[in-house]
Amino acid sequence: MPTNIPPEAWAKFEEYRRVKTPEEKLRKLQEFMALMPKHKGTEKMEKFLRRKMAELREEIERKRARKARRGGPGIFVEKKGAAQVVLLGFTNSGRSTVLSVLTNARPEVSPAPFTTVGRPEEGMMEFRGAQIHFVEAPPVLREGGHLTRLALGLAGNADAIGFVVDGSRDPVGDLRDLLTIVESAGIKVGRPEGKVRIVRSRGVDSIIVRRRGAIVDGTEADVRRLLESYGMDRVIVEIDGRVRLSDVEEALLGEKRYKPALVFVTRCDLTTEGLERVREEFGHLMPVVPISPREPPDREELGELVLDLTGVIRIFTKPVGRKEPSEKALILERGSTVADAARAIHEHLYRRFKYAKVWSSRLPYSPMRVGADFELEDGDVIEIHA
Repeated sequence: MPTNIPPEAWAKFEEYRRVKTPEEKLRKLQEFMALMPKHKGTEKMEKFLRRKMAELREEIERKRARKARRGGPGIFVEKKGAAQVVLLGFTNSGRSTVLSVLTNARPEVSPAPFTTVGRPEEGMMEFRGAQIHFVEAPPVLREGGHLTRLALGLAGNADAIGFVVDGSRDPVGDLRDLLTIVESAGIKVGRPEGKVRIVRSRGVDSIIVRRRGAIVDGTEADVRRLLESYGMDRVIVEIDGRVRLSDVEEALLGEKRYKPALVFVTRCDLTTEGLERVREEFGHLMPVVPISPREPPDREELGELVLDLTGVIRIFTKPVGRKEPSEKALILERGSTVADAARAIHEHLYRRFKYAKVWSSRLPYSPMRVGADFELEDGDVIEIHA
């Protein structure tokens, strides 16, 4: 049975996917649910909504309870910047060192174990046009317990996990143990076999499937029938790699099964043997970044790496009549179009859109005049005419 969810309801769902705080997310889901018709065809969507709202309420309550007890933040740390990376590691692995090397934060760095077990330390890494939000989680303990649950709660909410291992000890063994602990908490680390992106477009009058890969358990017709059952009729479905129909549904509902990750190997100024062992064992699963206060990683390169892992891009806007684009970037999901950028800036620009000019080194000439469905890439400069 088709769900027949109206466009104004889907607009609220899109807003839910863009906002960051649990309070905002809960409010948008409540608004979406109020506009959604209630019948057999929407039972699965309603179940998803109720579960998500329950999780958000729990998150909000934990945050309030923690503030009431300690006057500080709870296990939820509000996301800032283009992406949030939670630093996860055993005690004395070098989490504070990573935070201090990459950001302007000044956490207490000490060889004594359990130096940082209180409120999570935070810092922002600046690079061209954007910031990466790094959060130092409490130490993970192999035997589990309260601190481990706090750390895993932060990791589950983050955009990416930054595992931290001591390169002068047993970094391979430590990383194996960390992965086991994380996966036992239901967090899958790594890249999925494929990716699905669903884009609503005024430029199409049906469901268009663009496939650069394989649908393992179905056909393009199955994808269309699935989306039609949710009342969607003017969308572009982009499929990369190997995906299942459940992946299409998860993309529609906004659920993620995988968490991107990278690993920071500390104390590389003492020895590089551990770094090479980690690269050999885990380099296929996640990027490996050496950390040394004497030779810190290039922030621009690291920032671009995190953006690539988390699936977002920087777009620099240039108002009509100005010579230079804005220094602060607009952060969008990878695969976003000019129409997505216009909507993110202001609904007025989206509704009255005429055309846009795009500056980019990948184009045959710049600026190039483009339409609403032109796909943007990281670093593009855009001027929207309405």
